[in-house]
Amino acid sequence: MNSDLLQGFYLGALLVEPLKGQVTGKAGTEHLPPKAVEVLLCLASEPGELVTREHLLNDAWGVGLGSQEALSHAISEIRRALGDHHDDPVFLQTLPKRGYRLLVDPATEGINTSTLIPGAKHTAGLTEITLIENLKQRGVLETVIAYLVTAWLLIQVADIVFDQLHFPAWAGTFLTVLVIAGFPITILLSWFLEFRDGRAIVHELSPADARKRRFSRTYISVVVSLGIAGIAVYVYDTSIGLPQAPDITLIELAKRPPIVQNSFAVLPFLNLDGSDETSVFANGLVDDVITRLSRVPGLRVSSRGDSFTLAPNSSSQKVRERLRVEMYLEGSVEIAGDKIRVTVQLIDSETGFHVSSRSFDRPREGFFEIRDEITNLTVASVRVALPPDTRSATLRDGAPATLDVYKLYRRGVEASRLPLSIDNINVALKWYDSALAVDAGYAAAYAGKCELYVAGFAEVDDQAYIVQAESACGTALDLNPNLDVVHTSLGRLYAATGRYEDAEVSFRRALRIDGSSVASFIGLGDVYRLLNRHDEAEANLRMAIGLHPGDPIPYNRLGVFLFRSGRYDEAAEQYQYVVALQPTNMNAYANLGAAFMQIGRFDLAAPAYQKAIEIDPTKNAYSNLGLMYYYLGDLDAAITSHSKAVELNPNDHLARSNLGDALWIAGHEALAHQEFRAAEAMAESALQINRNDPFIMMDLSWIYAMLAKQKEARKAINRALELAPDDPYSHYYNGLVHLQAGDADAALAALKIAAEMGYSRLLMAAEPHLALLKNDVRFSNIVDAL
Repeated sequence: MNSDLLQGFYLGALLVEPLKGQVTGKAGTEHLPPKAVEVLLCLASEPGELVTREHLLNDAWGVGLGSQEALSHAISEIRRALGDHHDDPVFLQTLPKRGYRLLVDPATEGINTSTLIPGAKHTAGLTEITLIENLKQRGVLETVIAYLVTAWLLIQVADIVFDQLHFPAWAGTFLTVLVIAGFPITILLSWFLEFRDGRAIVHELSPADARKRRFSRTYISVVVSLGIAGIAVYVYDTSIGLPQAPDITLIELAKRPPIVQNSFAVLPFLNLDGSDETSVFANGLVDDVITRLSRVPGLRVSSRGDSFTLAPNSSSQKVRERLRVEMYLEGSVEIAGDKIRVTVQLIDSETGFHVSSRSFDRPREGFFEIRDEITNLTVASVRVALPPDTRSATLRDGAPATLDVYKLYRRGVEASRLPLSIDNINVALKWYDSALAVDAGYAAAYAGKCELYVAGFAEVDDQAYIVQAESACGTALDLNPNLDVVHTSLGRLYAATGRYEDAEVSFRRALRIDGSSVASFIGLGDVYRLLNRHDEAEANLRMAIGLHPGDPIPYNRLGVFLFRSGRYDEAAEQYQYVVALQPTNMNAYANLGAAFMQIGRFDLAAPAYQKAIEIDPTKNAYSNLGLMYYYLGDLDAAITSHSKAVELNPNDHLARSNLGDALWIAGHEALAHQEFRAAEAMAESALQINRNDPFIMMDLSWIYAMLAKQKEARKAINRALELAPDDPYSHYYNGLVHLQAGDADAALAALKIAAEMGYSRLLMAAEPHLALLKNDVRFSNIVDAL
């Protein structure tokens, strides 16, 4: 007998161990009686050959000692252990009345009898096991499932816990890379933990113990792979570096405006009794104190909108970082019956120490006296030197309204500060009307109505709003020409209707009444830009920033001016200030995205636009996002975004024109014409109110060109060039109109001027409407120039 066979051999995927009297396969281990082992060894010595019954009897029992019944029983035991079948044999074939034949050659190479292998299907040889079956046997599949579940749980827990524990941003990246890197490692471990002497083997175990061991092996594979991956990722991070999010300064801006000397803020006052009436009085008191303090020469006061981004009683560190002021006033208001109690504290933002504190207990009718005392206390505490001839003027308003009128007026002011919409405008108008029903001579309420009507016209393009605005401003001016807000409202009305010189006069008058009126300086900046007096425009906008260094509005208006001047990098910097000061300002993110897009930073523009939509999904946000997709060539996404913009504001001519462009380039010419015709009617209606708006003229010139109205297009763009000769957009539109009319030479000349003035060469190269010029070397020279 072959001694190698006695040490053990394989029959296909089954391991036969004669010395132990057992056969092991995927179903577990089967016992084999000693005589059956001897018969099997005899057959294995002559594989594929007929072994007669007499030979088997003599070999296993001895000459003349065995019986046919004993041999048949041994053969049955062998078949049972091998899982073989008499009718369809795989291992052992019966040759009737002659003997038996072993159909599978025994394999003895690499046998280690201290080990065993989980078998495969009995119809396959060891080298013929399918990949899936092999993966199952080695426990790879169950390890993969266990790893994926563990990785998913780790990421989910990290997503919730890391933010709450204020872990650094790289922690999430590290964990994500770790679980990705660990995946192939755990597959390799689960495979090779079963590899011995060139064969896939595991320690000898019972089926129950084998299942337990597979669980243990899976656990070890997952844990060890994560450990190895952690070490590998750490080494990679320290030597090369993990991927990092782009340094998008719009999310977290390190550069902040400086803290200006003699700068001051008034925080929202705490409403101690929680009543709606007290809230109105508290907010009104803060507004009035801010207004009166802003008129003090030498004192820089943070705006109301800026201060109200903080909660009452915010920490001094947060106030200093957010508002950029040296000192601030905080307080509380409580109304009980006919009594009002106000407590105020003046605090140094750097140290957090109280400079002064005061409480007031007065009848409700003493509200205005409290306001005056708080103002005087503040001025005295900050020791600002007031010129003797201006002290009384700076601390005096027009005749105050009665307390009931004031309360109604304050509700109108609060409603007017809600997000701009026709519904909110109407709510504010009703409160102003209620105040005027009690006191028809309250000029401030008429001024508030005037501003609301101007805003309503910009929202819905209805000329009736302008008529009502003119009436309200006229009444306010007749009632109290010495109130600065009256002239500020009138200036905005004049600017909206194209009467820019009259607007300048009104803003100047407001400044003569209140030399620290930020709204008036901003208004002058906007008007001077439209009058092409760019140096004066920039100077006034920077003056507004100097007065309220923590107010995001002046930074935003300066950004608009710089953007319109083709100074996109500088505009982006101003918009970044706005985002840093007011992280929930949707318009700031939209404007920042537009500036980034102009300088070719689409990687920064996209998250800015998405952030704007997350904050407030407005028409402008979707229009800007649609333009980015348009330039990137993703027309389906562009059409979707522009359609959403039109849905949000169906009366906006520019939203419809942008949608028309995307539809036209996408090949939907009929739908594009429909949008351009609607845009034409809306733009022409807007011109009825302001015929001196160069931007409407630019838009209308392109709309005419796309509707094949070349004569009207040329007239409109020429007028836009007269009104805004220094705006790169006017020359860019001039080039588009020339090309649409078939004059490529004139188009190239205009586009060259636009590029020299600062229009983005990258966007010019990406503009689908300029595709006819792509092969012209002159166009290449324009867009490729540094």
